[in-house]
Amino acid sequence: MIETDLRTFANCLALAADGTGALDALCRLAQSHAPARLFTITLIDLDAGQALRVYSNMPQSDPVSGRKPVTRDGWFRQVIEEQNSFVANTAAEIAAVFPDQPLIARLRCDAVVNLPIVLGGRTVATVNLLDRAHSYPVETLTRIEDTLLLPAMAALAVYTVLARSAPDR
Repeated sequence: MIETDLRTFANCLALAADGTGALDALCRLAQSHAPARLFTITLIDLDAGQALRVYSNMPQSDPVSGRKPVTRDGWFRQVIEEQNSFVANTAAEIAAVFPDQPLIARLRCDAVVNLPIVLGGRTVATVNLLDRAHSYPVETLTRIEDTLLLPAMAALAVYTVLARSAPDR
């Protein structure tokens, strides 16, 4: 099944007319392999010390946002510096790390995986899957990492290329 999913994903990337189309393809691939009611992608600009959400599958409820300062805390150390996934499986675990936990809870999400995407040795983005409590036990996290790391790198590369070639609006 994964080969078919990857072939479909590759075809979607090849046909993407814009960066959002590439990230839509990644979202569909992720949702075919793991629970993900909410799926977002955040770019990390360490030089500017900022994060920018560039994709959300629920833009009305959790929109693509402006730039936010990067907070250098335990989450930052684990995900950005050490390049390890972060998992929280309860609302309390999310609240301990993310100040927007009430918004996340309103979206009926009480579990999260933040998957760091590393290019050129630096964490450049996180792929974020959110769903109901206890959705991400160790075996699900392993499946997410095994299934999504390379496709996420490809989708972000396509996103970047298409964003650079887009006409100014």
